[in-house]
Amino acid sequence: MAWALVALLALAAGVAAWQDPRRLRIGVYLTLAIGLASIGIAGRLAILLDDSDDPLRLAWALLGAVVLAILALVALGVASVFNGFTMLRREGRRPSNLLSLVFGVVVLAYCALIVAVWWFDRNHTDVALELFFWLVAIGTPLMYLGFVFVAFVGYGLVYGWAANRWARPVDAVIVLGAGLMGERVTPLLASRLDRGRQALDRSRARGKDTRLICSGGQGPDEVVPEAVAMANHLVESGVDRDLLWLEDASTSTEENLRLSARVAAEHGVEDGRFAVVTNDFHALRAALLMRRVGLDGFALGAATARYFWPSAILREFAAILWEHRRLNIALVAVAGVPLVLLLARAVVSLA
Repeated sequence: MAWALVALLALAAGVAAWQDPRRLRIGVYLTLAIGLASIGIAGRLAILLDDSDDPLRLAWALLGAVVLAILALVALGVASVFNGFTMLRREGRRPSNLLSLVFGVVVLAYCALIVAVWWFDRNHTDVALELFFWLVAIGTPLMYLGFVFVAFVGYGLVYGWAANRWARPVDAVIVLGAGLMGERVTPLLASRLDRGRQALDRSRARGKDTRLICSGGQGPDEVVPEAVAMANHLVESGVDRDLLWLEDASTSTEENLRLSARVAAEHGVEDGRFAVVTNDFHALRAALLMRRVGLDGFALGAATARYFWPSAILREFAAILWEHRRLNIALVAVAGVPLVLLLARAVVSLA
């Protein structure tokens, strides 16, 4: 029965991807299928170990798996904390740069709670039982968020690889803007422009009269619109200015897409096919937004500095949760019922 469900989930993911790969539910289906398959394989291994001549082999294997899982969580937490300090040092003390640090602290705090349960279980069973209840209560909503995060990141990697591998010619390449340094593009934006130029050249080499749209308005701290700085950078790098269209009024990714489609329509490209170029951490969300605004095509991601990626992907994940906030709030609320009950009991006991 379990393997039939795995096959059904894999089939659902395949059908959804065939219809339109720009759906997060595909990642959810695949993550569920891989998780159930892993549980099934682990179950078969447990049966084999349980049937062995050594009765302690299964217990040692389970203990080893638990220890490895805890060590992996600790390693993740430590790496996230160090990455958080790197972000603060290189990118400044902005709230968005704290995400990796906060994430690491939460992971390490949860690992500390796991160790506390084990420690008190050796000496004070009642305390250990209380801590265990808190461990489960806190862990349930965290498990939901962790599952969605794995689905988002995992499918984002798969989508990025597939979009790059099977990219078809397009009518226009839309490069999304980012912050500027004076009138010059930042290294982050330069990587997007380089990736956009590659997409432009590849599409034109396959016989399409493709154009590139530089998309980005002028922020309150910018001296020129991002689109202008982007176009200047491309021309300086050898791109023919006649191949460039400018969209210089947008202030968000969704506006980038809607207003770029309008620019394309003004130049005779209506209901065309587009390649939206951004950074790799943002590609899947850009693709989801393309589908929302009715833009046909795919999203491509430019490489991002390693130290920048963890905080950026956490920021994208937070944006995904917010964009589907009603569903996520409802599911977190259901998962958080045990925690609410424990908190209520603690308040009553203190009253």
